[in-house]
Amino acid sequence: MEEDNLVVGLDIGTSKISAVAGSLQKDGSIKINGFVERSVVPKDEVLRNGEIENAHRTIEIIDEVLEELSDNLTINLESVNVNISNPEISGHFHKGKVTKSGENKQIQQADVDKLADDVRVTFKAYPGRTVLHAMPQDFYVNDVKAGEKVVGKFGVQIGGDFFFLTSKSESLENLYYTLKSVKAKTDDPKQPFIQIDSVLLSSVADSFALLDNTIDDKRNGVAIVNIGAEMMEMCIYLKNGIRFFKALPIGGNSITKDLADTFHISFEEAEILKKICGNIPASSISDSEVAIIERKKDLAPVEIILKNASTVVEWRLKEMAAIVKSELTRSGYDGMLTNGIILTGGTASMGIIKEIFVEVCKLKSIRKAKISNKINFNGHEFLNKPKYSTMLGLLMAPNYHFDSRLDNRILKHASVKAVEVEIPEKKTIHKSEPKTPKKPIFEMLKDLIIDKKMNDEYIN
Repeated sequence: MEEDNLVVGLDIGTSKISAVAGSLQKDGSIKINGFVERSVVPKDEVLRNGEIENAHRTIEIIDEVLEELSDNLTINLESVNVNISNPEISGHFHKGKVTKSGENKQIQQADVDKLADDVRVTFKAYPGRTVLHAMPQDFYVNDVKAGEKVVGKFGVQIGGDFFFLTSKSESLENLYYTLKSVKAKTDDPKQPFIQIDSVLLSSVADSFALLDNTIDDKRNGVAIVNIGAEMMEMCIYLKNGIRFFKALPIGGNSITKDLADTFHISFEEAEILKKICGNIPASSISDSEVAIIERKKDLAPVEIILKNASTVVEWRLKEMAAIVKSELTRSGYDGMLTNGIILTGGTASMGIIKEIFVEVCKLKSIRKAKISNKINFNGHEFLNKPKYSTMLGLLMAPNYHFDSRLDNRILKHASVKAVEVEIPEKKTIHKSEPKTPKKPIFEMLKDLIIDKKMNDEYIN
């Protein structure tokens, strides 16, 4: 197939690693050309709270996914857009100001760009942290708030409030190391490893796929709440800018573990039970209804009172909703979001989740995620689900502006320390090499007794 305008989004998650390829069409839509996914379970140890835990296993799965995608589409696959998110990512406010030069008294786009570049230079991240994104919030011309339209206004000075998102440098380095260990799907020897086109915060990727311009989500105010397997991310948009971000270590797996611990069943069995109970309100289940879980081999089946299981699911969802309400209050934007909350992520597919969030958050404008109509699914309609919003956002990001006032330079993260992939070399032993003579047994015992390293390990 043609590779022109082809973009690949790679979503590395706790419950799945998936990749999608798509291309920009003449009508401005993104046509999906291919998709591959691998399920991930906790024992794979791919991610823990958003951080890559087992690099070897993660590399294996990513390689399988990209290899299959490349083969299915018969294309060379050399680079991807990838997501990142973890509780260590934090937001910081920073102001900047630049003075125009020349005789033209009107603010030009070049002046806005200069401000954005200058702000990145003057912002100093804490040691051990790297800037992910530098998002504009409000602009000022001659110290007067400029509103949405900055270019064209009369003035000699332009200033701005920016929201910087920073990550632990180690997290980015580990991500680069992992992808640099995956072979590019090409015969070109000059391109041995997969390259990263861009790294996007998962919530920023979500915004490309979910925010609705027809109801001015970003201007009127909305919170995107992505509830994944191990994490819940909350990102607040208002007056065209990001105002708040928080990632918390709680998600769908918390519900699964609750069910597994309460009813003494395996994680996989609890996952099935969660999918059943997540769509039935406890109030609509009679006390006598029972779910029977057939177990493998000679293990006895487990009978579970369905109402009890549904209650377990509801209470954990209520806890998540209470956390969101608390973070809304802490952010200072509670009551200011005209368009309410968008629920996305795999857990948002539960049938009972919307009603629980409406009840706990005291908000009527809560809706489940709907993927942008700019996506042409092209036979992949099964991707039109909340759990794929991040992946589809990664596909859209290179072709659309995040902010109409600036180009996507605001999404570029700062450079990270170069990482080298260590390729272990096998030691060659030549036959002519003399063998070390064996020591008498008493000498070997003596060496062990006085070996400091061994004693230190034993003591520890």
